Amino acid sequence: MKRFWTILILSAFPVFALAQTRFDPSEAAYRPVVPSPSTVAAYSGWPGYPMGGGTAAGNALNGMASCISAAGDYNLATSAAAVNMTQAQRNDIQNRQAWTNTYFEMRATNRAARQAEQAPTPTMEQLARMARDGAPKPLAASQMDPINGRLTWPSILQQSQFDTQRTEVDQLFADRARFGGLNIADQQKVRQLLEEMFASLKSQVREVPPQLYVAGRTFLQSLSYAALKTELD
Repeated sequence: MKRFWTILILSAFPVFALAQTRFDPSEAAYRPVVPSPSTVAAYSGWPGYPMGGGTAAGNALNGMASCISAAGDYNLATSAAAVNMTQAQRNDIQNRQAWTNTYFEMRATNRAARQAEQAPTPTMEQLARMARDGAPKPLAASQMDPINGRLTWPSILQQSQFDTQRTEVDQLFADRARFGGLNIADQQKVRQLLEEMFASLKSQVREVPPQLYVAGRTFLQSLSYAALKTELD
């Protein structure tokens, strides 16, 4: 009987030890205790006298001890499986969290790289300066007499093919100087005449020196700009 209780206590000891184990998340991953394979040695009798089996009472005690040991091993294996499942779920959550963090970090890195490659947004002062720089330059006094509105045309626009439009524009700018500006109809007329002259000039772009072409185009743009202004501007 004493042997029975000894086997019972030894079989239950691993279960009590597992119950006292606490898992700290900050420590390394917990490894659950698992039962080792248990074997029951068959009674071989007295030394020098091989025989099978023991007494009926001894065999009964051995059987009871085996049942108790098997029950303990089952409980230990079940608790180990539960710990393993919990650890697997925890690893899955950590993996999902790591994937989410990595995804948003990659998005932030990509956005920062695109912003670094883009030019800085211009200020209102810079936009105003660019608008002024892009506007046609006003005609100088040597190009248009501010008193009578007489125009001094560049040499490329003094060709005979521009005579008709040039005569009409001269008259309209003389009226502009006399009356301080042009009405809407005259402004539209000037724009139409200048567009005709520019189309004719553009057709010669491959035939005339570049500096002459640029001088003629710039003069026409300044004329168009001046036609929209009045002396009160």
